[in-house]
Amino acid sequence: RKAMPGIKKQLTLPSLNNIMREFERENEKMENTTEVMGDAIDDAMTADGEEEESEELVAQVLDELGVGMETSLVDAPRTAVKVAAVAAPATQTPVLVAEGANDAGTGGGGGAGIDDDLQARLDNLKRG
Repeated sequence: RKAMPGIKKQLTLPSLNNIMREFERENEKMENTTEVMGDAIDDAMTADGEEEESEELVAQVLDELGVGMETSLVDAPRTAVKVAAVAAPATQTPVLVAEGANDAGTGGGGGAGIDDDLQARLDNLKRG
């Protein structure tokens, strides 16, 4: 019973009207923001569909030209190509080796052969 008179004094009709007007304004702002965000999401989803369409179009054109990404990768040479020796730098570049690794610096996996093969391929491409 004591609470009601205190609340009645604090909340007068003009203050309630101000609170209601502020609530309506904020509610409209929220609805506008929700609408803008929804439109942005819809636009983003539409753009994704356009990207898929463009990828399909590119694939169709490549098919018509007889070019296929999968087939060109499958047909790539799998053997090492012999390349003329390349002059090595006068000094060796220091190589970081993990503790406990063997002195050869290959990490136990024969990594030098892989590097030589990659370098040979790179040199072949540069000449081609």
